[in-house]
Amino acid sequence: MMGVIRRRLMCDDRGISLSELLVAMLLLGIVGVIVSGLYASTMRTVTQTRMLSTNARESSNGMNEVSRVIRAATENPVSGAANQPALEQALNESVTLYAYINLTSSAELPVKIRLSLDSSRRLIETQWPAVEFPAGSGFFTFSPTSSSTKIMAGTIAPQTGTRPYLFTYVLKDGTELTTPSTGLTAAQRETVAAITVTMTLQGSATDTRSAVTLRNTVGMPNLPVFRTGP
Repeated sequence: MMGVIRRRLMCDDRGISLSELLVAMLLLGIVGVIVSGLYASTMRTVTQTRMLSTNARESSNGMNEVSRVIRAATENPVSGAANQPALEQALNESVTLYAYINLTSSAELPVKIRLSLDSSRRLIETQWPAVEFPAGSGFFTFSPTSSSTKIMAGTIAPQTGTRPYLFTYVLKDGTELTTPSTGLTAAQRETVAAITVTMTLQGSATDTRSAVTLRNTVGMPNLPVFRTGP
């Protein structure tokens, strides 16, 4: 009996039925959808993790450089007049200051530096070289033409809700100044002892999935406010 069945099976050339083919195709489609979904999900996770790591590294490097510049801030002496405040301009998303930093020779020339956002909200450092005037006097003016411009960090998230601005100016007692749209006045700039930098770096102005936020309050120990007063 078994031999008869075996011979029938071996000689049966009818193949599979249409219903069996449809079931097989349906199962194959389901498996394909599951595999494709898992692959897409994995790739999204990998991409987001990579972007998060990149933003964390870039924001850390940017914060280190910004902190180094702010910490080196110093007044600019003026012949026959009061020193210019270390902060030439103090806005919510831009600060211009004088500092002795990135020296290219033993002459120890000061430099004027602006930290600001461009149209793509990238953090840009712009430098202007010093010109001693009169020569040998020890007093400096600054060239109207910048000597260097470099990108310090990628896209900085805009201020929204309770998120602080890129720059917040702090008095010696820890009080934070409210910065008007026109910036701090000269009298206010002379009282600033530190700058709080809040840097939220993200993939683009609208892509917040991999945003990384760093916040650091940087003192300016070279300023007179640290040497006098309560």
